[in-house]
Amino acid sequence: MKIRLLTIFLLVLGHTAYCCSMFKMTHKGKTIVGNNEDWVSPNAEIWFEPKMQNSYGVAYVGFINRFPQGAMNEAGLVFDGFATPEMPVAKQAGKIEMPVKEIVRQVMSHFHTVHQVKDYLSAIDMSFLTSSVMMFVDKTGEYLLVEGGALTLGKQEYYIQSNFNPTKSTVEEDRKKLDYYMKGISFLASNQPTGTAAFCSSVMDQMHVKDTQYTNIYDLNKGTIQLFLHHDFGHSVEINLKDELKKGAHSYMMAELFPESAEGVAFYKKYNNPNDPAGYIRELWTKGTAGKSRDEIEKYRSASGLAWLSNYIGYEWMRDKKQVNGAIKIFTFATEMYPGDANLFDSLGEAYWVAKDYNAAILNYGKSLSLNPKNLNAIDMLVKIKQAMEKEGGKN
Repeated sequence: MKIRLLTIFLLVLGHTAYCCSMFKMTHKGKTIVGNNEDWVSPNAEIWFEPKMQNSYGVAYVGFINRFPQGAMNEAGLVFDGFATPEMPVAKQAGKIEMPVKEIVRQVMSHFHTVHQVKDYLSAIDMSFLTSSVMMFVDKTGEYLLVEGGALTLGKQEYYIQSNFNPTKSTVEEDRKKLDYYMKGISFLASNQPTGTAAFCSSVMDQMHVKDTQYTNIYDLNKGTIQLFLHHDFGHSVEINLKDELKKGAHSYMMAELFPESAEGVAFYKKYNNPNDPAGYIRELWTKGTAGKSRDEIEKYRSASGLAWLSNYIGYEWMRDKKQVNGAIKIFTFATEMYPGDANLFDSLGEAYWVAKDYNAAILNYGKSLSLNPKNLNAIDMLVKIKQAMEKEGGKN
């Protein structure tokens, strides 16, 4: 079943299985911000939107669904977001409702200080941030923390934000539960900050986890972005925002900016193997089940999260990479791992629908419905497929 864009944003920002850390430092009037982006996919991109009339040019970072997970504009304003535990937020009556992607783009293309951002967001209903926090930093070193029910300005010289709600009453306890956050705090306590990009990257290195796909070091005064790939702090690429914006609208897959020998490039290629799209998932399954008893395999099956991961990767291939045959192979293997998962059969049915293999789509939507008779999407799709077949004269 399809994963919506907002769901992906909230998963990256709000799925507690994944973390993210941001460190800002202002040293002798110079502000540098570091960020670790932690996610399952290495399909990370950086893309550039040149300035238009009365707007700033912006560099965005994120994944191939082009949902901005972070950004810096040419005025030196930086943004990123973080997953947090679920916290109910009431609707904010009388405020403007707007898609989160549009909110980010409006802010990054029109503002240069966090005070401006706060004034703008004060009129927006931010109650959708039930499991995430956004952070903005400007050249002065001031920052704005955005929660569903709070907008908080700060100006500490050295500040780390991670997967916690800063205004929650249990914030101190929540921080202590995050090992990677505490490593960053400990590093700051035992090392004299130098105000350099190298120091900032050292802090981010302390806080990386196994799923850190990329790290950005934003120099707000110089207008540069230093990229590290897949928690490999031995290789980096520096992006000059001004120079890139002169090239017009364009993008780079981050892995393609690094040498073939880089660890992150190897992972990127394995994950995106065109000759064996399901190979990455198959390798995880093989390693996780090798030598295990039937009961142990069942425990691994239920606890590994491979059903969700297969579904996510399958949609990446089908929706973002536009390679539906690869998606079919991924979903097919996923249904072999999880023969009782109605959602995976629904996804396989959709892939066959996109490929216009209507008979196979009917078969898999039917299987999904047999496993979950309440799957209304499968019912709707079976009707839709029948109509399409009738329109095409019964041809498959």
